[in-house]
Amino acid sequence: MKQIYLGLVALLVSLAACSNVDLKPMNASEGVTNLVAEYTSGSRELTLKWTNPSMPGQIGVQIIKDDADITNIDGVVDSYYIKKAPTNVEVSYTVKARYSDGRVSQGQTVRVNIPYESKGNGSMIAMLVANDYETSADEKAAVAWFKANYVNSGKGVLLTAADIDELDTEAHAACWVACDRVGLDRGWDKLPGDLASTEVINALKAFVTDGGNLLLTNHATQLTVGVGRLPEALAPGIYGSGDGGPNSDIWGSQPIIGNAEGQIYDHSGHDIYRGMNFVSGLYERSIYTFIGAGVKGDHNCMWDLNSYGLAPSPNVVKAWEDQTGSHVLGTWNHVVDYCCAGIVDFDPTTAINGRILAVGLAAYEWDLGGETNSCQDQLEKFTANCLSYISEKPTTKVAMLVAADYEQSADEKAAVAWFTENYVNQGTGVLLKPSTIDELDIESNPMCWVACDRVGIDRGWDKLPGNLASNEVINALKTYVADGGNLLLTNHATQLTVGLGRIAEAYAPGIFGSGDGGPNGDIWGSQPIIGNTEGQIYDHSGHDIYWGMNFVSGLYERSIYTFIGSGVKGDHNCMWDLNSYGLAPSPNVVKAWEDTTNSHVLGTWNHVVDYCCAGIVDFDPTTAFNGRVLAVGLAAYEWDLGGETNSCQDQLERFTANCIGYLK
Repeated sequence: MKQIYLGLVALLVSLAACSNVDLKPMNASEGVTNLVAEYTSGSRELTLKWTNPSMPGQIGVQIIKDDADITNIDGVVDSYYIKKAPTNVEVSYTVKARYSDGRVSQGQTVRVNIPYESKGNGSMIAMLVANDYETSADEKAAVAWFKANYVNSGKGVLLTAADIDELDTEAHAACWVACDRVGLDRGWDKLPGDLASTEVINALKAFVTDGGNLLLTNHATQLTVGVGRLPEALAPGIYGSGDGGPNSDIWGSQPIIGNAEGQIYDHSGHDIYRGMNFVSGLYERSIYTFIGAGVKGDHNCMWDLNSYGLAPSPNVVKAWEDQTGSHVLGTWNHVVDYCCAGIVDFDPTTAINGRILAVGLAAYEWDLGGETNSCQDQLEKFTANCLSYISEKPTTKVAMLVAADYEQSADEKAAVAWFTENYVNQGTGVLLKPSTIDELDIESNPMCWVACDRVGIDRGWDKLPGNLASNEVINALKTYVADGGNLLLTNHATQLTVGLGRIAEAYAPGIFGSGDGGPNGDIWGSQPIIGNTEGQIYDHSGHDIYWGMNFVSGLYERSIYTFIGSGVKGDHNCMWDLNSYGLAPSPNVVKAWEDTTNSHVLGTWNHVVDYCCAGIVDFDPTTAFNGRVLAVGLAAYEWDLGGETNSCQDQLERFTANCIGYLK
């Protein structure tokens, strides 16, 4: 690495930057000399070095950055180390000698512009709190949860303002800044415990500029102004920091915003709400719940969209989003118009490469006066979702792999059309064929959907069409899942569980069909509640893959999740007959299968309530295969019903999006 030295470039005669110091004229000879700035190419670390004057009486050094930021050092030192110097911009550093009689010398200045490109390859999640966070019951409870779920599992690090130098995109993908205080005045510069210090603000600016992502909760949403993402005129205006009091209502977030036909923004399916309960009967629309009865602070720190003079286009939500490059993902529980924004997702910009997710709803609260929160699991799920969402690398895309001749199958063709519209065209997905399998990479693609649904093919993974069974494809998929890539295998592609070596040939899917099929008027779907023996019932109806779907009763013995309605159906099962593998019940063949294969049976045929078969299986990572494999082999999973409209199309699409979201 090349080390670079920058020497003295100017003498500062004016001492205006130090107007707060009682200065006395001094001779230039009493100042420091030989000032240089040293840094290594490709690094942000910078060291200033100089020679101190020979005159007696020196007690310290003063360092001024850009004629503004002043650091006084006690002691006669001849160097100063900066762990994260500003990059890609010219910065001046001035060094002066300080004397025991209060005098400060003239300074020597060096200017430096460090070229640096952040790799931004950090994967850890940081949580930043005030130095005195333990004085807030809410912050203290949030920190305890973060420690238990991230720090203790090696996925996160807790930082206070005093540790801010440790925040870096090379180590951290995202940072959660939490602040929820009683009695705090409005304004980002009023944030407590050094959260508003120059060091913290500069570090957060550098982090988000380099592509690090921020989650700002409660009073910390004001940092959208502090780091320069919003102008002061657009700061959060709905603000509270009072003592609060007892309240028995259930509070949460309303993700469906607007009350004008054609101007409704529905974010109920956004990743930040994944797997949460969308509860009806509390307000005019269903809400996602955060807190139940207890002592609430009512500490909103959010945006009153009617207060910024926005011209509706066609409404103030749209006007706000257009002006700020953002998306309003939630508001107060009971609000169904366009008045305010409680959860805002600020997209990256050319100046700020990171994403900022701001949650300013008073409903987001971690301590209810010491009482148990009846919605605690929902609050925690929401927080985990937010951290997962902002830690995703913006360069990653989900992949879909199909046979070279996929257009020969109406089902595969329809699935590809949906994936192309919802992922490829949105810049979040990539379509692959066997000829482009080399492009599949764990660094770029966190998950890959392999789809195959054909008429007339023989059973066996090696019989898959269009080069899906070629050595190149099998080896690439093996490497991918071994490295931690996750797979979604649908229909006949479930046989790749054997092709890749995730399960033995003896456990290959045995319920197989590839016939022409025909007209059928029934509704088909998945049965997530498996078993008929007391104490041996496995209920996966709340699993993430079914999130937000309609659990329909009255069709079979138990409620089901519907996939397809009346139409021409292929009846192409490619799933597991659990009674055919010689498994000794322990206490039943579902449990025996799960123990043997390190998996979870998440669904079976609509009408099946015993343990006989597995239609949706979630294969956990193993020591040899670090990735997860989700196999959907139900014939009910079908994308084309002979050209007829599928009455359950929205459910099929929601299920597929859920599976992709679960695996990415």
